[in-house]
Amino acid sequence: MTEEEKKDINYYADYIYVIISRNIKYYRLNNNSKYADKYGRITQERLAELCDVSLSLISNIESEKVYQTFSIAILYRIARVLNIDISEFFKER
Repeated sequence: MTEEEKKDINYYADYIYVIISRNIKYYRLNNNSKYADKYGRITQERLAELCDVSLSLISNIESEKVYQTFSIAILYRIARVLNIDISEFFKER
């Protein structure tokens, strides 16, 4: 693999990460699940609790400044709690 190919892969990996990060935050703050408050929001703390992960993990995932890796299983848990299809995390808004 050439250096240029590696740069392209890293660029697109970072790009996908940003999309996922933004979408998790969007759906956490615009939510109609049974866990949302009367304003349609779920706090990071509550999401972490419901997903059985740490608050810092949720915070880091939502931050575009921190490169936090996470598994597809974590992404699936988050999608289930937010009552959305996991594919929604990969869509550009």
